[in-house]
Parts: sequence; C-alpha cells; structure tokens
Amino acid sequence: MSEELTQEMLDELYGHIIVLHKPVFSFTECLTTYSKEDMIAIATDLRYKVRRSKTKTVIAEDFFKELSLKSQHQLSFQSKETIQLLKELMNGPKEINFIPFSRKNPGLFDLLYSRWVFLFYYEDTYTLVLPNETKEMLQSFIDNPDFKEENKRKNLLHEYVEAFMNLYGAFETDFFLKVWTQHNKQYPLELNKLLFELIELAWFNERLRLTDNLEYIFDNSFLNENDVPVFLSSSSHHNYYQPTKADINYFAKHEFDERTAQYKKMSRFFAKKLSSEELIDVMDLIMVYIKLDLDMQNLFGELNSQFSIVFNSAKDIEEFSYLYLNLNNHSRKLSNKGHTPEEELSKNQNTLSSAPNNVVPFTNKYTGKQEPIRVKKVGRNEPCPCGSGKKYKHCHGK
Repeated sequence: MSEELTQEMLDELYGHIIVLHKPVFSFTECLTTYSKEDMIAIATDLRYKVRRSKTKTVIAEDFFKELSLKSQHQLSFQSKETIQLLKELMNGPKEINFIPFSRKNPGLFDLLYSRWVFLFYYEDTYTLVLPNETKEMLQSFIDNPDFKEENKRKNLLHEYVEAFMNLYGAFETDFFLKVWTQHNKQYPLELNKLLFELIELAWFNERLRLTDNLEYIFDNSFLNENDVPVFLSSSSHHNYYQPTKADINYFAKHEFDERTAQYKKMSRFFAKKLSSEELIDVMDLIMVYIKLDLDMQNLFGELNSQFSIVFNSAKDIEEFSYLYLNLNNHSRKLSNKGHTPEEELSKNQNTLSSAPNNVVPFTNKYTGKQEPIRVKKVGRNEPCPCGSGKKYKHCHGK
C-alpha cells in the first residue's frame, strides 16, 4: 500500500469511520458523537429502521436494537481472526497503530462499518472501543458451541469462494456445489440454501457476485455481469480443473501459484535488481498479465514506468522471454478454467507452443535490432490496463 493511497484512504475514513473524539464507552455515547444526519445516513446504509424524527439518543437506541437482532447472524460470516479480535476487545479498549493494525486485521473494517466496534482518534492516539452494551450482547453467544460451528462452516464456504474466484474468475453455481458436496459431506448444502448463503456472503466480500439468474458466480474485480456469458463461452471447450482440498486451502489465500519452479526462477531473475517489496509487486504484475492473457507489450511499459525496468541487452531479453514462456505454460489461467497451458496441451497430445498468445516480438521489425520496449505511462487516474474497471491507482498502481 503506497503512502499516497494510505493518505487518501485516511481522508475518506476520518469523520466517517474514524471518530474524531475522545473515547467513550456506551453505545449511545459512541453513536451520538456523529451528527443526527450522519446517524440516519449510517442507519440507512445498513438498512436499519430508526425513527428519524426523534432525538439522537432515541435513534441510537433504535440502531442498537437492529444491531442486536442481526449481530449473531452477521457475525457468523466473520473470520476466526475477526471473532478473536472481538474477544480481545471484550477485555477493554485497545490503543493501536492504525495502518499496520488494519493491514493485519482486514476484518476490522467490517466491524467498524457495522458499528460493532468504534475507532476513536484523539490526541494522536487511535483507540478501538467495543461498547459496553455490545460486549454484553456478544457474551450471550460468542462462545456458544452452535455459533462456533456455524462460524466454522461459513468460514469454510468463504474459503471455497475465494479459491474458486482465484482459479476460475467465473464459474457455474452447479459446479461449485458439486465440488463443495464432494469435499464437505459433513456440511451438506442444497442449491437454494447455497444461493441464499452466497448472496449473504457477498455483503461482506466485494469481489463476490452472482448473476441475476443465479446460474453463475463471478469475481467482480475483473468481470461485470454482462461479460460473464462471453467469458465462459470463450473457454467452453475446456473442462474445469478439478481442485483438491489442498488446492482450495492454498488458493483461498493466494491469487497465483507461487510454489512452482518457474515462478521461483522468474523471481530470482528480478531479485538481483529490486528490493524485496518491489520484487513482490513486480511478480504480482507479471502474474496478472499471465493469468488474464493481457498484452505483453503493455507489461513492458508497466515494468518500465512503475519500476524503471528496461531490458537493454539481448541477453536480458532472451532470458526474460524464456522465463516468461515457461512461467506462462505452468501457471493456472482463467481462460483455461484453472488449468495450466501445459496441462491442456498435454491432454490434447500437442506440443508446447513456442510462445503464449500474449507475448509480442522483442525485435524491432524496421531496424532488425533488439531494443527495449517502452509504452506510454498509465496515469494514476486512468483505467487500470488489467481490465478491472478500477482506476489504476486503486488497482495495480498501489
């Protein structure tokens, strides 16, 4: 996360999520630090019914009643790390270093957004507060065996969704249910129940979306609903890669497979030239281009503009080309329904292609000379070339 993005994020959070006030500890005190208009806006955003014409105190009471009714169900979707954070806050307020803490606890934003927890900034100190009333409410169910089991099952469902989005991008609901049923006989789900839970889960996961007809699940970060049928039809000649439980466990936490020998060789190629943080960013960028079959020439422009990487020698170009080809052929791709090109080609008894579709020639066709490829720099407020639809600064320009 860049400092620029961090500051932009903070600017949006101050006064909305981050409360500029000394810490207070009852729910009514916490919520009434906002203006009446903001309290109503927050309630509307969360679809809570409050009496708008009443005082701030009455609105806060209405808000807490709604929170109480929905909290056990909504918290059952939260990660075990987020539930553990709530348990820690039941012991009292917690002073934090906000940016590092939020990176390690991504579920914090759900807690703040829903006002289960409040974050105060006062005298240069960030303090997390679990209001007293909320604490009492949580004590009634958070250690209940039934709640724990429900939370465990929904966390597992979330892991499967994340893994499927990272492997396939978009996929049939029936295929997801088939794999879930094969892997998790202890948690049987019928189609209607699965759809209901996925719709609820999408409230907490910005990537997860279902098409209106509920036939397909897709990753909203790179596809919109209208693109899903076209995307799936373009790979209809492929069968889905059948994930193992080990695959689910890995791809629930990793967008790309970083375990392959080809990935490690490419990483070593750049390790000599980059810091450890830059190396991670460069490898992520390369893997996005491979995974999405993006134009290779734009990749050279990105490497140049973001990291000042220019391939000046024929040796560097040749080595990178060889490493990229091998990495491409051994990487799981969305266009192959999770298969690597090597798996698909081997299955069809074809020889490996000499170059992937998204690799462009390295030689200047007019001079015959191998030259560094430079592309116009992408502006931070322009659309990201990965096709996500997001601004570059919010996507691969982070």
